[in-house]
Amino acid sequence: MSRIDINIETLILVTIWEQQPCIFQGCFKISALHSQREQYFLFRSEVSNSRQIDFIENEFCPDNYRFTHFYNQEQKICLDEENESQEFALYILNYALYVTIKETLIKSPQKQQLLSVDDAFLDSLIGKIKPILNKEPLWNDSMREIGFAVAMDFCPKEEMGETAVKTLVTGFMNHEVSDREIH
Repeated sequence: MSRIDINIETLILVTIWEQQPCIFQGCFKISALHSQREQYFLFRSEVSNSRQIDFIENEFCPDNYRFTHFYNQEQKICLDEENESQEFALYILNYALYVTIKETLIKSPQKQQLLSVDDAFLDSLIGKIKPILNKEPLWNDSMREIGFAVAMDFCPKEEMGETAVKTLVTGFMNHEVSDREIH
């Protein structure tokens, strides 16, 4: 299995802190570092046992994270199947979400304030997200206006990480992808 390095950019669009579990909705952009291959995933995640201060003071605990809705650009991805490659990939995405939440709280505390969403804002938000769903290359700084984004590189050195990366790069669909298709 040849090594694939990726960049994971997490864009948080909706955050609900007032209840337990906390709810986060957003989008992941997975980019292979040495090719033009990209995947986008929309998600809704529940994080239990968490207050804002917990993200700053405590380490990542994967057991607290659960994706309740997860979509690639074409369809909903069923996360009920307990296959190993999917489990590894979800672990990485949960960690990326944790890093993004923590960075949001540390670097942009004003982003955590509540916003009133009216129909005009909702239409504007949908207009900005629609190109991503239509596979148009529109992931740029203007996207930061609608949420908070953090990017991190992931360069696996172990088989578990390589399996997770292949699952992410192939959109959770075809796990038996050849190295030629990715590079």
